[in-house]
Amino acid sequence: MTNAFTTSGMFGALLCDPKIAEEFGTIAFTDRMLAFEAAWTQALAACGFVSELDANKALVAIKAFPRQNLGQGSDRDGLPVPALVSALKFTLDAGAARAVHSGATSQDVMDTAMVLTCLSVMDEMTARLTRIIAGFDAVLEKFGDDALMARTRMQAALPANVVLRVDAWRRPLTEHLVRAADVRTQLSVVQIGGPIGSREIPKPHVADCASQVAEMLGLSLGPVWHSDRSRIVTFGHWLTLVAGSLGKIGQDVALMAQQGIDDIALSGGGGSSAMAHKQNPVDAEMMIALARYVAGQQGILGQAMIHEQERSGAAWALEWLTLPAMAEATGAALNHAEILIAAIERIGEPD
Repeated sequence: MTNAFTTSGMFGALLCDPKIAEEFGTIAFTDRMLAFEAAWTQALAACGFVSELDANKALVAIKAFPRQNLGQGSDRDGLPVPALVSALKFTLDAGAARAVHSGATSQDVMDTAMVLTCLSVMDEMTARLTRIIAGFDAVLEKFGDDALMARTRMQAALPANVVLRVDAWRRPLTEHLVRAADVRTQLSVVQIGGPIGSREIPKPHVADCASQVAEMLGLSLGPVWHSDRSRIVTFGHWLTLVAGSLGKIGQDVALMAQQGIDDIALSGGGGSSAMAHKQNPVDAEMMIALARYVAGQQGILGQAMIHEQERSGAAWALEWLTLPAMAEATGAALNHAEILIAAIERIGEPD
């Protein structure tokens, strides 16, 4: 995440998720940019825009790229792609250099790499959601019939069973899991628009090239979405829903764990530096904090919809600031949820 006291040094894994962070890291993201460049080079050769010999030379350079730090190039150009393309072409003759990136643009590379990253993140998150739902199934099997006071507006309402509350936790998560399939479909569209989003270079091969690149990357080909950021914001919305549902669970558990309520018993730590009798519901608290953070970031991400003309540097950079942090925070909340479910020793009114 963005800082959290230098990510993990001060707070451990409370507010970060190294696995999700790695998806947005230099190595993984560079590999996805290179995957686009390799697919584009292969498509240029298949369409006859460059020779197979030149394409093979270019592919060797792409495969051999040392994953060097592209940060200095970003400092200069506002993004890493120009430095990447320059490095790939550096040792190539003119014919082979023409097989690298010709007709593509930085946004094609960055957006497609971001799509591939988001899809990989969704794979990990849906796997975690599946485990969490299974965990709640086990909780229901064990405690579902136990008595629990239902509460409305934080006041005792009517007697109920544990199943009432836990099913209210579980049901939205199952819906988010189903919804993920549609979000994946919306995300799985390659970005190929060329310099201004008109998708017309290399003539007359661009349609064939674009189709082949999409197929090689496991994506579909749709209209150019250079300045339509709906897909990215839709993914952010899904993260907000997942994190928000987890935050609701965390809020309920924190209230249930209050001394005097004691509707849940949790194993594990959560000690106080000053009050030895306390056992703080740390995982529940982090789920609440992370949900609120993701919800706030979604408001910022929504502003990235406002792209001026055919491409925005500012709105685009706003995505890079917010989306990885939202994903990592949601991943951390999912981790806390798994730990929380495993820590439940009793749920329902104490005997």
